[in-house]
Amino acid sequence: MNLLEIEPILTVRRNHAVEHATVHLLSARHPDLRVVGRSDTTGFYIYGDVSTRQLGDAAREAVARLQRGESALAVHPRCGTNLVVAGLLSALAAILALGRKPSWRKIPDVVLATTIAAFVAQPLGAAMQARVTTSPDARGARIGKVTSSQVGQIKVQHVDIEWT
Repeated sequence: MNLLEIEPILTVRRNHAVEHATVHLLSARHPDLRVVGRSDTTGFYIYGDVSTRQLGDAAREAVARLQRGESALAVHPRCGTNLVVAGLLSALAAILALGRKPSWRKIPDVVLATTIAAFVAQPLGAAMQARVTTSPDARGARIGKVTSSQVGQIKVQHVDIEWT
């Protein structure tokens, strides 16, 4: 049994893919747009200044394009998965470079090791997204309601995704 294919993990992975595809489309239409997203079992949240209509339209198109097989939309270069992979690889590289007897003389080794780790993390983060944290399988997906609220100075919108 594949852990990534059981509920609710699969639903979050699918919603994460729709979130990424939506952000790709929004960014293509509005190159200066700065948003942050977060997925859960009910859909995804977008934090940033985008209208509910723009978000809903982009989300519906994202689902349609994923359903047509555009799986590359499920991977986004600014995903938090990339940061986690980079952080973990850099920490591991630093620990290995320091060895059992850390000393200040090993700092150049640590810098080199963490730089290499950060370089390797870029394609590895994308691969982790494609294989672990997202699933581009949008069969049966339909965008439900898009709701908006304000939390302090931050606009928060929730996109409800229904799976059949």
